[in-house]
Amino acid sequence: MIVFFRGALLVLLCILVKIGPVVAMPAESYFKSVDTITAQVSPDGRLVASIKQSDASQKLDIWSRKDGSSHTLIDLETLTSRDASIQFIRWVGPKYLVAQFKEVKKGVKNLLDTKPAYRLLVLDVSGSEGQPPEIFEVKTPGWLVHALPNRPGHFLYAKSGIYSKVYSIDVSKLNRFKQKASKLLRKDGGQFTVQNEVASVEGYAIRWFFDPSGQPKSVLFFNDSKLHLSKVVDGNSTAPIKSWSEEELEEEPAPGAEHGVLIPVSISPESGTYFCLDTNSEKDRVVYRCNFTSGEQGIAYRSDSYDIIDLVIEQSTGELIGVKVVHNGRLEYQYIDEDRQEKNGMASLLKTTVGRSLDSTIELYYSESHGQPGRYFISRKNQKIDQLVASKFPHLNDQLESRQYHDQVKVEGLDIPYILTMPKGNGPFPLIVMPHGGPLGVFDHQYFDYYTQFFVANNYAVLRVNYRGSSGYSTELEEAGVQQWGNLMLEDIFQATKVVSDRSDILSSEICSVGMSYGGYAALMMAIKHQQLFRCAVSVAGVTDVNLYLNSPYATEAQSKWMQENVGDTVKDYGKLKDISPVYLAQNLQRPVFIIHGEKDETVDVEHMYRMNMMLSKFDKDYEWKLYPDMAHGPTDSEHHRAIFGSIISFLKKNM
Repeated sequence: MIVFFRGALLVLLCILVKIGPVVAMPAESYFKSVDTITAQVSPDGRLVASIKQSDASQKLDIWSRKDGSSHTLIDLETLTSRDASIQFIRWVGPKYLVAQFKEVKKGVKNLLDTKPAYRLLVLDVSGSEGQPPEIFEVKTPGWLVHALPNRPGHFLYAKSGIYSKVYSIDVSKLNRFKQKASKLLRKDGGQFTVQNEVASVEGYAIRWFFDPSGQPKSVLFFNDSKLHLSKVVDGNSTAPIKSWSEEELEEEPAPGAEHGVLIPVSISPESGTYFCLDTNSEKDRVVYRCNFTSGEQGIAYRSDSYDIIDLVIEQSTGELIGVKVVHNGRLEYQYIDEDRQEKNGMASLLKTTVGRSLDSTIELYYSESHGQPGRYFISRKNQKIDQLVASKFPHLNDQLESRQYHDQVKVEGLDIPYILTMPKGNGPFPLIVMPHGGPLGVFDHQYFDYYTQFFVANNYAVLRVNYRGSSGYSTELEEAGVQQWGNLMLEDIFQATKVVSDRSDILSSEICSVGMSYGGYAALMMAIKHQQLFRCAVSVAGVTDVNLYLNSPYATEAQSKWMQENVGDTVKDYGKLKDISPVYLAQNLQRPVFIIHGEKDETVDVEHMYRMNMMLSKFDKDYEWKLYPDMAHGPTDSEHHRAIFGSIISFLKKNM
């Protein structure tokens, strides 16, 4: 009886391996909205404020170090009926929290544009839990430029115009939020006066730069049709550091130049040095370190794939600790590993200090690894155990088990790096090859990847190849991707897959390619060109006709020129581009494919899906397709993620 049971169990295990993986975490359980976007510790270290996200709205929460409890300070759904978001938060002493809001004023379609309105609110957090906070507001247009750590309850506020000024604002003198106007009520407490001026410049200021204590050091402003960077001494702009004419700002980079005009965004702790962005770049994915006096320049940080819209600076030190990017249509913080210079190889643990108390005894840090989404912790000197404050995806905390390997394969004399992520256990496991989008100037990193861990949680191994054209490794690798869209980029993916498929813990007969955007294109091409290795393909928002993509009506003039130089010319190279387009190779396809697209996609037009479907139907191929009427370039909310990835798992189970 015992022998029979063991034999039956062995047969059952073999069947499970043959028919597909056991689903450990369905899409309905895995895909939920990002919970915590960012967090800030109070100057006394007692409280942590965090911006919480849901599919519907945002909240501002307060966590107490005393008992580890948290409560909601304000909910935007109840604060305003408009579409609103919190742009940033900043402590102004231990009692007050400043929050910059953005509200969308919707116009009349085809008559009035939709315009954003910005509002600066100050919340008193000293009240009792459960009671709504006392809220003050600044109605004068402008923005907070410094929180003045040594003057609790005060902050610096900039106002731009023909003459731009910085004022010192006392929170206690501000009017309450939505307080009714009267003859005795002065706007913003009458604080925008000469007596409260801290700095001024003749011209329209777009950036003010301060040292950590709040002393103004320099200003970036427009005057006489030029952009100037000037020192500030005794509150006034003095000697210019650097100036740019309109022609220089609009001039395209010289052929072969690494970047265009670099403009300062934040001041660096290093003397005379700034953190800068490239104004001429079509994609702001690199932060530079610039010294305009010595002329020295270098890369401070490179984003893996998303456009940088602002920098994240540690207020007490002035160090660059991260960047703000737009991901899935929402603001997201990408933090920089503070120990990245000391770590050897591709360490998969990221840790960075995002804030500290004034006495430096308490630190708030962010941490994530390849198998653990980002979390915020409070650490205290002489305290062994750190306190968990908030999580990016709390439902996934300590729920994911995986192993990660880094290696490279040589293709046409070039080392091609790849990352292999494996489920727990000995395997063998079916393999998903997941090429990244872009394709040029982006890369797959070694930290937490949302989609990779979903597939691993469902018992699939995942291979991500940083093929030529990928950034993040070397200039040689990135530049090698020019004009290789449908050639050596695909060869890199194929060769890495061949190497990984020879591993004993990989089921070489169960390999499928899954990708989005360019990754969707590459996934289809793998199934078309290498049918002996790939069993199926899934393309989400994928390019199927390269000529059609290069002639996109949504592309700007600069984007079209960039694509012509880096991908191909639809006039001169029409035939070559047609030969690397899946839609014209559909008759060669012998493997099942799944095509997914959003009808509102303005990056890869939905016409790509329609053309591919038509050709697959014409040649009677095995395929499935799904159109999402309200989706743009890939899934953005939890509902789309659950629907799309749930259907992908079903497709994989059926075809692997």
